[in-house]
Amino acid sequence: VAVIAALVVAMRPQPEPTDMASTATATSATTPVAVDFAEVRAVVTQRCVMCHGEAVQMKGIRLDSDARIVAQAQAIYQQAVVSRAMPMNNGTGMLPSERALLATWFKNGPTSR
Repeated sequence: VAVIAALVVAMRPQPEPTDMASTATATSATTPVAVDFAEVRAVVTQRCVMCHGEAVQMKGIRLDSDARIVAQAQAIYQQAVVSRAMPMNNGTGMLPSERALLATWFKNGPTSR
């Protein structure tokens, strides 16, 4: 019983961390904002590649190169921004500002430039 209780606690969704940058990003949503792909790559590398990289490809998704990130832009947007299903249970602690960055990148027409 204790093991099951510990498992339930470990698997419950974690609250979203907050940060001040997300507030600034949200208020500038009506003004087009340029996104540096290096920032997108950094977020994906830190928050996604552990489950979607060279060693592990959960659901057959690999995000360990610029071309793969761009090719999966729709899925990244849907899973990390719209449904917030990824990272699973927000296990890597993706910040609201990082989700906003991914949203802006996708809405601007996702490229690696």
